[in-house]
Amino acid sequence: MTDTYEVFYIINSFRQVNQMLFRAFWNENKEIELTSIQFMVLSILKERPSIGINDLAELSHMGSSSMSAVVERLVKGDYIERTRSDADRRSVMLQITAKGEKAQQETHQLWMERVSPILEIPKEDLEHLLHIHSLMIEKLQGREMNNL
Repeated sequence: MTDTYEVFYIINSFRQVNQMLFRAFWNENKEIELTSIQFMVLSILKERPSIGINDLAELSHMGSSSMSAVVERLVKGDYIERTRSDADRRSVMLQITAKGEKAQQETHQLWMERVSPILEIPKEDLEHLLHIHSLMIEKLQGREMNNL
């Protein structure tokens, strides 16, 4: 197998797993009102209340402008709210609302029902997979820095 095909099969494998996760949950479930990104944002805000948009973008591995659009939709939907920081009036902090907490909890429960079969994979294999992912991220970040 040539290097080109090997890379293709690796990338295609990630794409297939991503598609299966999406189909298993987001595509077939009309009762869920959140997108996967919105769910992730609400989950982060639940764990880390009162953080700023830049921190949220960093934790989500997204750009600030993309995160701003997601936040704006969540604010309009009354899932999160913006508040001014007491320490620095120029800083805007994000907090999950009661409606946002309820949506996050319901979505989390459905998510776990759908993806929990992954946990049937032996723990050692999952740990090995995560280690390989870390190695791949490290290698790709090195390449990314060279191309700046």
